[in-house]
Amino acid sequence: MLEVEYEITGELNVFVGHEGTKFSYGDKPLGEETFIWSNGLLSEHGIDDHDIDIIQWDDLPAFFQAPERSDVPFDIFAASFYLITRYEEYFPQVKDDLGRYSPYESIAYKYDFLREPLIDLWIKKFSQVVLKQDFKSLSRKRTPKRTVAIEVATFNKYRKRGLIVNATLFSRHVRNLRLNRAWKQIKTLLNLREDPYDNSDDILVPIKKIRFDRSRDRKNRADMVFFFHLGNYNDFNTGVTYKSKSYVEAIKHIADYVKVGLRFSSNTSSDDVYQEEKRFEELVKRPLQHTMAANSKISMPGHYKLLVDTKTMEDYSMGYVAEPGFRASTSLPFYFYDLDYEVQTPLLIHPYCLHYNTMALQTRSGQQSILKEIQEVVDNVHGNFIVQFHYEHFDRDIKSHALEILESIIDE
Repeated sequence: MLEVEYEITGELNVFVGHEGTKFSYGDKPLGEETFIWSNGLLSEHGIDDHDIDIIQWDDLPAFFQAPERSDVPFDIFAASFYLITRYEEYFPQVKDDLGRYSPYESIAYKYDFLREPLIDLWIKKFSQVVLKQDFKSLSRKRTPKRTVAIEVATFNKYRKRGLIVNATLFSRHVRNLRLNRAWKQIKTLLNLREDPYDNSDDILVPIKKIRFDRSRDRKNRADMVFFFHLGNYNDFNTGVTYKSKSYVEAIKHIADYVKVGLRFSSNTSSDDVYQEEKRFEELVKRPLQHTMAANSKISMPGHYKLLVDTKTMEDYSMGYVAEPGFRASTSLPFYFYDLDYEVQTPLLIHPYCLHYNTMALQTRSGQQSILKEIQEVVDNVHGNFIVQFHYEHFDRDIKSHALEILESIIDE
């Protein structure tokens, strides 16, 4: 994560003879060298339950405390490994209503560091205290990004949704006395007004401005990815069918300006994943690189193992829909490590730190406040600021600040 060259050795004479920055890592120091204590987790085979007792490393929470001498008062490598591999998610857990791992089960939430990219903060302190190097000079080697990730479960609210879906929506509007919405639905179906979800061009405006900006730095820092649903129609997936010519044309149009990826169906099986991957590549005429699980529903490690098997390269599902913060305690991309097989995979995970769902009901100022809080934390560690939206957040028929928030992220 520091992007510095390093070498690991078990040879004492090589270690002693090295004249640059060095430290030992184990259960006891070799002599008077810089020493980091190991609690043994990284040399274990299999998954075991570990007690988590929180201590303080100056102003930062930490765990796996060192019992005796150590230049860092805890096993920073084991603790980082525990968090970034989502070790705790391999154990039995209470799921939320959609069957997802709940943020309220995580040690990050229980010990009040969910809104901190704790691993990044540890690394920053480690570079200064142990490596004796300036973190700013090290972190300049990477280009931090501000990314908007948009999950498209359905591209239209009313049009091309079928009779059953429209009848259900209409009866819901009438039952809830939302007669204005019912009337708008009728006008939409009669082509007397645009569909409320027909707003992709508005969403693309900020990124188009950046593309024409002369500042290369701004272009490199801003990013947007659309994830489209291409699954079969069923009770869980009632979006516009992938067979819709206008839907496919819209995907290709959007792909001219930003990255596009695949949003897997809800409750997808391995057969569905392979089918949807093939469908994406046939329709979009490009290899699948970017994916997202429906509603960020990932179960460790099954979902990611499936993506590794399909040769997917990058995933954007690591985050919480219900709470702002850092599910893997980092703002930086990392490779999925399979704890079952004890191997690092080629699957690159881009963790998001904020989902618009968490603040959709807030006032404009409330939303801006949350955005600023998380943004400042990420900027402090020179990390990536990824915010996720549902496409329906930009519904023209509801009062939403989603587009304004999106613009502030891209234009920053």
